Amino acid sequence: MSRLNNHDKILISRRKRQRVHNNRPRPWFWAFQGFAVVTLTVVLSIAGVGAAGAATALGIYSFYARQLPDAGVIESQQDEFETVRIYDRTGQYLLYESVDPRPFRGDRTYLNLDEMSPWVWKASVALEDRNFWDNPGINVRGLFRAFYSNLQGGGVQGGSSITQQLIKNVIIPVEERTQQSYARKIKEVILSLEVTRQYPKEKILEWYLNYNFYGNLAYGVEAASQVYFGKSATELNVAEAAMLAPIPNSPAYNPINNPEDAKDRQRITLDALVAAGYLTTAEADAAFAQELDLRESVAERFDVLTAPHFALYALERIKNEFNTVDDPYFIWKRGLEVYTTLDVDMQKHAEQVAREHIASLDAQGKQVNNASVVAIKPDTGEILAMVGSLDYNNEEIDGQVNVAISERQPGSSFKPYVYLTGLLQGMTPSSMILDVRTAFAQADGSYYVPENYDRLYHGPVSLRDALARSYNIPAIKVMDQVGVAAALRTAHKLGINGLDRGLNFYGLSLVLGGGEVTLLDHTYAYSVLANGGVMAGQPVPPEAQRTGFRTLDPVAILQVRDSDGNVLKKYERPDVERIISADAQYLIADIMSDDVARAPIFGANSLLTLPDRKVAAKTGTTNGNKDAWTMGYTPQLAVGVWVGNTDN
Repeated sequence: MSRLNNHDKILISRRKRQRVHNNRPRPWFWAFQGFAVVTLTVVLSIAGVGAAGAATALGIYSFYARQLPDAGVIESQQDEFETVRIYDRTGQYLLYESVDPRPFRGDRTYLNLDEMSPWVWKASVALEDRNFWDNPGINVRGLFRAFYSNLQGGGVQGGSSITQQLIKNVIIPVEERTQQSYARKIKEVILSLEVTRQYPKEKILEWYLNYNFYGNLAYGVEAASQVYFGKSATELNVAEAAMLAPIPNSPAYNPINNPEDAKDRQRITLDALVAAGYLTTAEADAAFAQELDLRESVAERFDVLTAPHFALYALERIKNEFNTVDDPYFIWKRGLEVYTTLDVDMQKHAEQVAREHIASLDAQGKQVNNASVVAIKPDTGEILAMVGSLDYNNEEIDGQVNVAISERQPGSSFKPYVYLTGLLQGMTPSSMILDVRTAFAQADGSYYVPENYDRLYHGPVSLRDALARSYNIPAIKVMDQVGVAAALRTAHKLGINGLDRGLNFYGLSLVLGGGEVTLLDHTYAYSVLANGGVMAGQPVPPEAQRTGFRTLDPVAILQVRDSDGNVLKKYERPDVERIISADAQYLIADIMSDDVARAPIFGANSLLTLPDRKVAAKTGTTNGNKDAWTMGYTPQLAVGVWVGNTDN
């Protein structure tokens, strides 16, 4: 990180000692106000008042001073907006940055002056206000130059100091900023004098560099550095700083949108640095000749870096938790830093395996182009990985759709909820079910005649074999016995938030995946089975609670801090709730991990097994093979996988 060198520190320290930050009138205050009156007289002369006299100037000074907002408004601007940042669980990986969407807001990260590369402030001072450190807040030469221009018949001219520019950009109302009026100029002068009286020069310069608009949604030099160079302003060299310094005066002339004009303005800034004594001519020429590593487009700045779907999911969770009707932009006002549950190594592994598997299916001629994966830690409810699609930026597969939170039919992967309901009602793994052709009467008088996937009937089968081998007819018979409403209640309590059209809406085919669930909910429900029947997570917000549905949510956020480092939220331990008995959970897990029972269908030691531990697993496929699911868990991890095409 680039910091001030010893010479710069001594220079700034000396200037600080010359200006003790104190709001009380200082011994020289009356002399200062006298200077202000003289200055205002010049401004009035520019306005055509001419020899209005010191008394008139003092009266006007007092009139405007009483009406203007407190100079302290500038200090409060730091809390107006900052960029929200979302990190992984370690804080080492930046996943996503979200900028304030309001007008005249955007991307900003506040930096203290001593955190910036010294070339940042040197370039701005040299270009905009070479006498900044010594002037009273206004550019006296500029004012007299404007006075002379007025005498020659010219219009209202600028000559604005850094402090005046700060006042114009922060305190002067937006609708007045572009007006070339004497009233606005008088306001600028008075407030600039007041701000200089109340605050040290170092703080004024820090504000100026943090509040300037640098084009392309970038407010402040840190955001500008990230937008144009992809690096922090702490690391800028003189060539880069000289490229940024002129942008606030004409944001359109930035190196992305107008590279040639930006290069010309860089030359002007480098020459100003020479004139100010910060550079030699040879150093300026070398800096001008340096080839800069610029971003090609603004889109590069806001590309989602890692786990795009999860990052956006976490952002929505934060919005819902912290933004309110009364304060809908809270998260940007406080510049929140969000530390999520994401395990980057697991995320990258899941993404790689998904890509490889889809490529393998494609090589086999399968018409499938997308996949989604969710991994949850059962004992805490933390989401460790979320692959929302194979490629976020691939429009051909609707890559920006987060399949992990989109409702899809789960196929036979829904069956464990129905069989679990049967176990809770007294059935056992050895309960016998007759797998024969059966016609089930429907409410409309018709009959539903299901078939097994192999088009065969297997006679008497145990509940264990029926579930392990995913026979359809026994599953429907169990659903018919326990009742659709009871099976739905089990699914809802375990974590399925959908299937909410009423207990009487769904029929027996629900056991075969006739409804729709999200992969996230489905995996969360399986994580309860993995955790001995106990749900772990964070409380469902009061406004989202529903009778009969889960009371906890999976966890995506570990900690939230504001830009000042205050901890607003910290997830230390999960809330827990027993959903099903340990006995019932043990039985369903034993069946779903029974490799012998499922061997006739999947083969021994199939892909549903692991070499060193038992795995409970269930697959599911919908009609026409539109959706393929594999759900599995160990006590340490629950994983859900969906494969298919987003557009079916």
